[in-house]
Amino acid sequence: MKSCSIPAAGRFAAGWRIASDRVGVRVAAILTFALLIAYHLMRAAAAACQGGACDFYIPLSLLLPLLVVIAAAVTGILAVISARRRPRWLILLGTAAIVSVVGPSVLLLLLRDSPDAFVVSATISVAVVPLAALIYTFSRRASTIDSMRLGRAAAEGDEGYAHDDPSVPRSIEQDD
Repeated sequence: MKSCSIPAAGRFAAGWRIASDRVGVRVAAILTFALLIAYHLMRAAAAACQGGACDFYIPLSLLLPLLVVIAAAVTGILAVISARRRPRWLILLGTAAIVSVVGPSVLLLLLRDSPDAFVVSATISVAVVPLAALIYTFSRRASTIDSMRLGRAAAEGDEGYAHDDPSVPRSIEQDD
């Protein structure tokens, strides 16, 4: 039996993956905000519209809110995955994701007779997860922990491994 390790593509491969996780969360959060802005711009344009030309806004008024909630869910999932080794952030981002995805439905039940109040409340509810995700990705603490971990690995002469999951062994034993 011989033991071999699976090296990564270089010393800083783990750092690249961490950085790419953050970039993915940032892109999803910005996309969620962009969809929210597009919805409000469409709503303002529809309010100013008169006549048969307004029929164009009906499918958009149904599609954009659905896309916003889906984008919030994707942002929440990516943020939770990125924060899986940071319990406090994991709880915070998980809660934010639940508020952003479930919140609009609950608010619709509570504010069904007041559409303007619903739109404002649902916008705030959906904006919770992308805001929390952006704060997480730009937080100094998260960056410091990742830098310390990479610096420690480099100081120990660790070339990095293709996986960072602690449940997966660093070496694989193979039969000759």
